[in-house]
Amino acid sequence: MTPEDWKKGMENEAASVEDAGWALETQVAAHRFWWRAAITAGAMFALIGAVQVLVVHVSWRNATPAGLWFGIMITVALVGAALGALRTGVLEVGVGALAYLPGAWLTVVALQAVLGDVAPRDPGFVDEAVTVLAVIAACAAGSMGHLTVRRTLFRR
Repeated sequence: MTPEDWKKGMENEAASVEDAGWALETQVAAHRFWWRAAITAGAMFALIGAVQVLVVHVSWRNATPAGLWFGIMITVALVGAALGALRTGVLEVGVGALAYLPGAWLTVVALQAVLGDVAPRDPGFVDEAVTVLAVIAACAAGSMGHLTVRRTLFRR
């Protein structure tokens, strides 16, 4: 079965079902390309990691700000919720959030190559914490996706 056949079958199933919730979820599943969504989410989170390193390096040269980790978690939750509102899957958002760490570290390495000894030595957070970011992003996407589907169902 080709992806086009599967998509057409899912659309036919959604059109033939009387349950509005099931039909909406089937339509969403028919139009989901998980790999493209995961790559898009990964690029977004990697960009956020890079921006975080640049902002910390420019604003606080010698010290990491006290509320950095809290700010990172809030930002990741907001981006995850936005992706969930756009009906990006929970797994795709969680996998994409794992790109935060490589984005931050690649920026640190690039700054070290360009600036030498003046560059930061680390991204400003513990590497293992990226799993927390993935869970936060996935939960935010799932919650917002659920609320979006509910709101769509109540409009019918």
